[in-house]
Amino acid sequence: MDGLTQIMDGVRELMEELFDGVKETGGGLRSVAEHLGVTDANAIVEAVLTPGIDKELPYPVLQLHVTLAHNVPDEAVQGMVSSLNDLNNVMAVGEYPAFGSFVYHPGLKQVYLTYRMPVSPEAPEEELVNIKYYFGVLYEQLDLFADYIMFLCDNGGRMVPMEEYVDYLGQIQDMNDMEERVSLLEQRLKEYGYGGSGR
Repeated sequence: MDGLTQIMDGVRELMEELFDGVKETGGGLRSVAEHLGVTDANAIVEAVLTPGIDKELPYPVLQLHVTLAHNVPDEAVQGMVSSLNDLNNVMAVGEYPAFGSFVYHPGLKQVYLTYRMPVSPEAPEEELVNIKYYFGVLYEQLDLFADYIMFLCDNGGRMVPMEEYVDYLGQIQDMNDMEERVSLLEQRLKEYGYGGSGR
């Protein structure tokens, strides 16, 4: 078995462990992450191996693409783009460091998380250690920020400021009771003139 096949077989196993079923689509893998955040959101998780970003670079690239929202209403786009920038800053240099970035795709009207990592066919075991770490962080990242994305879509791109959402995350960090989390989020939203948790 060559190194790239071994890497993709390992990615399939990781996706099967974390998410709901795995299907092959056009040479890639697709699955669904379910029950994310207080809003109980779902996200489509895709993994595909592509050639390197430059012909002179020797390593292929594992591209991970997670779609969190589709058919984003036109009236939500302006607020969405600005809020995604705030979210990416929180992940890049803020309180909740993570991999990749959230993007709005105007042609597809989708919000997705994207991350690319070069992989070495000569070291598949080592690459799978890194990929496993990424998938562990990814699930936590989606669980933390799915609610933020859902509220942006449901409220015309209007949302509590990012710093308020980060403060909310700090409050629920040690809260294991989902009903308490829902109650706290609904309370926060009412303070900012929103109707509820969007469930």
